[in-house]
Amino acid sequence: MKEVSAGGVVYFEERGCPYILLIEDRYSRWTLPKGKQEPGETLLETALREIEEETGVKGRIIAPLNQIGYSYFHPDHGDVEKEVHYYLVETDILQFLQAKAQLSEIDQIAWFTPQQAWEKQRQDGYDNNHQILLQALLRLESKGFVDEKGVSTLTQQDLASLIDHTLLKPEATAEQIDRLCQEAAVHHFASVCVNPTWVARAAQRLEGTDVKVCTVVGFPLGASHTEIKAVETKRAIQDGAQEIDMVMNIGALKSGDLEAVRRDITAVVEAADGVLVKVILETGLLSADEIRIASEQAKAAGAHFVKTSTGFGNGGATVEAVALMRQTVGPDLGVKASGGVRDRKTAEAMIRAGATRIGASASIAIVTGGVGNEGY
Repeated sequence: MKEVSAGGVVYFEERGCPYILLIEDRYSRWTLPKGKQEPGETLLETALREIEEETGVKGRIIAPLNQIGYSYFHPDHGDVEKEVHYYLVETDILQFLQAKAQLSEIDQIAWFTPQQAWEKQRQDGYDNNHQILLQALLRLESKGFVDEKGVSTLTQQDLASLIDHTLLKPEATAEQIDRLCQEAAVHHFASVCVNPTWVARAAQRLEGTDVKVCTVVGFPLGASHTEIKAVETKRAIQDGAQEIDMVMNIGALKSGDLEAVRRDITAVVEAADGVLVKVILETGLLSADEIRIASEQAKAAGAHFVKTSTGFGNGGATVEAVALMRQTVGPDLGVKASGGVRDRKTAEAMIRAGATRIGASASIAIVTGGVGNEGY
């Protein structure tokens, strides 16, 4: 059974500062107002109706945000696949004053500054709302919503948690890999991304930390035999890899052999046996239509992410490619922007476009607000 819902990140602005509306549900978790779509309603109508029913707040749609998807068990209907569409919704000071929790559905509501809302999400929210609120905050900041010093309200740690700290240069040394791991542990990056021969060393250096080890398969051309990619994947996982970034068979895609593309990805997904798989499309070599088709094939093959670039091909990540990938895969897959992301401004632009992970060698510059010149 499929269930479609809609809701929103509601805000109002006072003296240049936005305030974000969150609700506390019956499970004592802080979340976003949402509810099921009624027959004949558009998703926008559902979002506004549910927000008003749960909080008493009337608003207007500013922009669509990402979607999320998850499954749950219903005692009457069995397994339910839920799809939730979120929107950025603006309201005014009058609605702020009149807001009141509808206690039959939720326990309470509250307004928070962006930083307070983000901390509440991190501490007491649902994980699948993480990217929704982050995207909303970035969109608000793009309209000039920053603190009184003109500084972004997102912390270094917030951004770090979305970054794969990357070193894929062929001349990388053991000392450089050790330093990469040390930096990742200090800054709490999502992962380190290293070549396969360094996986075991990275796993050893990062043992006991919250940083994962990611490696590449079929890198950087994607032209290895499918069987070799599968073997690479199994060996990497044996060595301690927790995420696999595989390069798609680009030549097969451009030849129109979609069965070969899908078979190649499926083999790696099956070899990974539950370990997260990201599919590198090398978007700089693809047309918009090819990016869409490649994203569809990755999704059909059971991958968990689509990724823009190797960093070694023709061009890196672009906002346009990320947005197209997000539109194509919907809420079910992650999108990783990699290649040429060297500063915070660019990273935030990618997140606003729909990226849920950033691959970068300039990770420290990104989180500290500098500009990195490092390459992969």
